[in-house]
Amino acid sequence: MKSLCKIAGVILFISIARPVFAQENTSENQQAIESIIEEIANSTDEELDYTNLYDDLYFYYNNPLNLNTATEEDLGKLQFLNDFQIKNILNYVHQNGAFLSIYELQLLYGFTREDLNFLLPFVTVGTQEETGTFSLKKALKYGNNELFVRGQNILENQSGYSYISDSAYEQSPNSRYLGNPIKYYVKYKYNYRKNLSWGLTMEKDPGEEFFTGTEKYGFDYYSGYVQLRDISKIKTLVVGDYQLKFGQGLTVWSGIGSGKSSYVMNVKKKGQGLSKYSSTDENKFFRGVASTINLGDFDVTIYFSHKAVDANIDSLNSNNTVYSITSLQNSGYHATPAEIFDKDAIDETVFGGNITFTKKSFKTGITYFDYSLNALSNKEITPFNQNEKNLAKYRNVGLNYQYYYRNFDLFGEIASNENFDFASLNGILINLTNQVFISAVYRYFQNNYYSYYGAAFAENSKIVNEKGLYYGAEIYPYKNWKLSVYFDSYEFPYLKKSANAPSFGTDYFVQADYSPAHTVNMYLRFKNELKKIKGDAEGDNLIPPLIDQRNLKLRYHLSYAVTDRLRLKNRIEFAFYNETNLPDDKGYVIYQDINYSFKNQPVNLSFRYAVFDTDSYNSRIYTYENDVLYAFSIPAYYDKGTRTYLTIKYQIFNGFDLWLRIAQTYYSNKTTIGSGLNEISGKTKTEAKVQIRYKF
Repeated sequence: MKSLCKIAGVILFISIARPVFAQENTSENQQAIESIIEEIANSTDEELDYTNLYDDLYFYYNNPLNLNTATEEDLGKLQFLNDFQIKNILNYVHQNGAFLSIYELQLLYGFTREDLNFLLPFVTVGTQEETGTFSLKKALKYGNNELFVRGQNILENQSGYSYISDSAYEQSPNSRYLGNPIKYYVKYKYNYRKNLSWGLTMEKDPGEEFFTGTEKYGFDYYSGYVQLRDISKIKTLVVGDYQLKFGQGLTVWSGIGSGKSSYVMNVKKKGQGLSKYSSTDENKFFRGVASTINLGDFDVTIYFSHKAVDANIDSLNSNNTVYSITSLQNSGYHATPAEIFDKDAIDETVFGGNITFTKKSFKTGITYFDYSLNALSNKEITPFNQNEKNLAKYRNVGLNYQYYYRNFDLFGEIASNENFDFASLNGILINLTNQVFISAVYRYFQNNYYSYYGAAFAENSKIVNEKGLYYGAEIYPYKNWKLSVYFDSYEFPYLKKSANAPSFGTDYFVQADYSPAHTVNMYLRFKNELKKIKGDAEGDNLIPPLIDQRNLKLRYHLSYAVTDRLRLKNRIEFAFYNETNLPDDKGYVIYQDINYSFKNQPVNLSFRYAVFDTDSYNSRIYTYENDVLYAFSIPAYYDKGTRTYLTIKYQIFNGFDLWLRIAQTYYSNKTTIGSGLNEISGKTKTEAKVQIRYKF
């Protein structure tokens, strides 16, 4: 009887709501990926590498997740799903049996039309997936291979590549780059279901040598891995490069640490434990061997890593080895003699483990992390970086938990170092009604706690000197409407580089989404942040006072499909920046996006024309741009000018794709762009990219 009711419901929903699930073109199906990356980019000024995040989502884009067999961990990799949406999917299968059709998702509450459009490309429904003993013979026969090759270049001449006489170069060897300005990227990966994968990533940054000089073996950066998953008791085994994500990121979280965003309910990190690493960030990863073994209700992870890292050298031993350093060098660039001198200067060794216990709605885990460098730290200690005095060696232990009961989801982690300095984070997610969801997070990080590989939910980029309370709410007041709000109040009890006294701040956000039809989505966003920063000393007062810094953003975004093959996006965003006793600093960005797929040709086009005008870098506006696969462009628009780009994807034949991209920024109020070795004489900066992908 239950099955008959489900079938009838499916038929009804198909008949009245088929447009919601209309199949979109390839470009449109990547909206979810782009939206997630843009939200993370908007929450930080750091240059982050999003490759691993894209890798997870793109894997399910090509290998849709079966909702009837998916686990909480599987669904957690779809970053746009919040915990209640994940629980609703799992509970539906548990209470009603397997999904008979993808259209049944509309029976679940907590999903907007936009959520469902985001989710659809990554999931499917079907019977129990193939099981049985893993066969290497089958894996080698039926696996999927992908090869990417990319080249990119700034077309205008940069000062670091201009001619210089031999005598001038001898006097100033760091005044020119050693290599050519082209960036090369090669990526190969192999997958057999989710059981076996391996890959190799190679990259040469602009200015680095290539098959010459100090790089006689080609690329400056190599990264590779072999990964086994879900084979007998082996949940995961990685040999080579890998990443670790446990708890709420206080002890170790080597991937991107998402913070405040428009996904106001996604404040709980979904720790994925051990996984392969295939990105081009040359620092925040581990190299060695690691494994997670499943023992019933327990998952036991053991890891060991040893790799060379860049550092600013302070002194050498008598045998010319590094004795002490002043800091780690995280740029990843090795294009001048000084940068090459810092390359692989010292060795980093990491080892430890994690034990996680899971029983129904309860999960807890303990993580041990031991970090050491084979050199002493001689970092200059100031009042605001006391926690980095033990830069060369530290040990952390963290205890995390999660408990889900009815409409409540409790989670948190507490971590401590060997001196018992600690950091803690605790939160709760509440489903008040089918239309109202609430989140709250409290964090407290002591000033002497240190975790180089940590990445927690916070205002700061580091887990130190902060306490704060965050509230978020997601409300569905009417059909096709969603209201997202958060308020975050935080304090810095000790000194900071930007504040010479204890300081505080507030951050609040409101966004209203409206989707009147499956082809139209729009939202209006308001974000305001107020914090105390160090001002300028005046008169006889040698101690700079604290002043107010306000940063306000207002955005309207509209996305709509004109036809099945033509989609347009429009955005206007305003920025207002102010410091006490200074004039307002303001700016705006307006852009038009056009995405088009040809009917009789395997060609997709993405075009943008943007106009921007800001008073300075303080009122900069970050905007995600469509790029070639596995490349990311999230520039800061500032000063006055225009920016345009065209990205073309052409499927030459089945399994062989070609991307071409050209992007240009024109500054109407400048005669030079950039500074130092990257300085361009002129008003334009143009970047060209070419990428091919071969699937076999």
